[in-house]
Amino acid sequence: MSAAALDGMTVLEDGGGIAAAYAGKLLADLGADVIKVEPPGGDVVRRKPPFMADRPGRERSGLHLFLDTNKRSATLDLGSVAGRRIYRDLARRSGTVITSRQIAEQRELGLSWEDLSAEAPEFNQVTITVFGIGTQREGWQAESLIASLASGISYRIGDPDRAPLGLPYDAPQFQGGIHAAIAALLARRATREDGQGQHAWLSIMDIISNVMAGAGVAPFVFTGQSRGRAGTHMNAFYPWQVTPVKDGYYEVITMVDRQWNRFMELMGDPEWQHDERLQNRWLAFQHTEELDAFWHPWMKERTKAELMELFGENHISFQPVHTIGEVAESEHLAAREFWAEVEHPESEEPIRLPGAPYKLSESPWAIRRRAPLLGEHTDEVLSEVGVGGSALARLRRSGIV
Repeated sequence: MSAAALDGMTVLEDGGGIAAAYAGKLLADLGADVIKVEPPGGDVVRRKPPFMADRPGRERSGLHLFLDTNKRSATLDLGSVAGRRIYRDLARRSGTVITSRQIAEQRELGLSWEDLSAEAPEFNQVTITVFGIGTQREGWQAESLIASLASGISYRIGDPDRAPLGLPYDAPQFQGGIHAAIAALLARRATREDGQGQHAWLSIMDIISNVMAGAGVAPFVFTGQSRGRAGTHMNAFYPWQVTPVKDGYYEVITMVDRQWNRFMELMGDPEWQHDERLQNRWLAFQHTEELDAFWHPWMKERTKAELMELFGENHISFQPVHTIGEVAESEHLAAREFWAEVEHPESEEPIRLPGAPYKLSESPWAIRRRAPLLGEHTDEVLSEVGVGGSALARLRRSGIV
């Protein structure tokens, strides 16, 4: 196999949670040596469901098994002087730290970028928090739902007659991880050019607010319009909606007139297509309830598979709404060789995990090792900064590692 893209890069991942873990995973899967520093009780990710066979355990969390592939795990109690000293040595040796610790805690522990870079001018650190650093919300504790609400994106999600919803599946945390990995690579590139390390601090709220910049903020700034939740119907041209079918749901979107015309032909050119309310389809959404009654029954008589074949033959870009089970069995993802299988001591069968989110022809993505057991590499990692033998034994007796 060709050399991995990030061979030679070492990263210390710290602080726990999804965002830091996903950032570390993105780099580790491309060949970086990512050392996951965990408290003796383990990262919080290890305690998040779902669990293999619905049996909780710190080695059985699906999130941990996915997020921590290709990493080494070392346990370290940062509440101790010795633990913090070892952390500083590991951080400086690594050259890059990705952390989700609040800045106040970093400063209290003496592990901020200013502390760690004092004797290491090429040292880089990425700090991930929901609200960032240097504002009145610097110390606020928050997770994905708060980021969704604070960014304004929740204002657009859900049924217009009910309360707003957060982005599902911890999407803000995963977005934070993506941007943290990018920031770490950019900082490393800059350091190679000028020899100067830097601190990149990320605000997950800022990241999700950027998503809103085009969809919500710009229309408000330029036109004063503030669209709320649309539910299953978009308040734009008609139809643009999620529609019930015989065995689930289908997205119907007909901005292109020729697709709308083909859709009408499939239904036998019904007389109702000449209804005056449909003549301006940019305003027709105001009459969705009455207009839906014309064609929804036709959709409900057909399955997703039938409609997929029919629309494909007629070059109509409607899309079935897949269930998670359908995604897991997707022929498209199988053709992409998306899924990866990994052996793990907690499972008699190989564990199937999501694979590469991209393809690199010359430096391929790969899972080279399973997610580590808690503290599995502590001895190995500490030996790399000169801690071993009797010193390591003392640390173990005192519960520091």
